[in-house]
Amino acid sequence: MARLIDRPAEHQDRSIPPGPAAPRCEHCGRPHGHTLRCLPDGRWLSPDGIWFSDEGDPAPWPDVVEYAGVRTSRSIVGAYRRRAAAIERSAEKAMERRWLCRRCHMVTARDEHRRVTRTRSLMRLALGDLFEGTYTI
Repeated sequence: MARLIDRPAEHQDRSIPPGPAAPRCEHCGRPHGHTLRCLPDGRWLSPDGIWFSDEGDPAPWPDVVEYAGVRTSRSIVGAYRRRAAAIERSAEKAMERRWLCRRCHMVTARDEHRRVTRTRSLMRLALGDLFEGTYTI
């Protein structure tokens, strides 16, 4: 198990909040460490008792039928790096950091995650072709 001191300097400050208060998601405004009630359409109930949309704007209260699909979710906010497109590879934009909850991270980085998944699966197929012959798909 790698100790914190063994990790590169860029990974050591991930757990440090951006200010004196607990961090909030920069995309939707979810607070770190709270258990929230979430609806399937993306609305969530803040600890203050206000419903917000998935973009962080105040939203109307759900009716009984909509509230039947409520689930609880623990909000974890972390510092995520966003890779810029290959065209704009300047030093300050190449590794831009944002404080995002897990949900917003998966939504905003969806294209990057799909690209990496596709590349890895193609690499596995290529290794299989190299050592075991062609696959029948």
